[in-house]
Amino acid sequence: MLTNTYDTAEPDAQNSYSPLIGSSSRVESPRYRCPVVSCHQTWYRHETSEDIPHCPIHDLVLVRDSKG
Repeated sequence: MLTNTYDTAEPDAQNSYSPLIGSSSRVESPRYRCPVVSCHQTWYRHETSEDIPHCPIHDLVLVRDSKG
């Protein structure tokens, strides 16, 4: 017969959350930038359904600058 190991643990052990060792809770959003080297315009994509905007200064589509 198998026994429930949670019975001997703390009362709240079943209802708590513990992330895996070494895992990070940080989620990175891809960063996009203007393709003009001297331009400082950047934008972060938070949802895949978002359209990638144009640079408000140069009117060029922003390009992906980071992993993610």
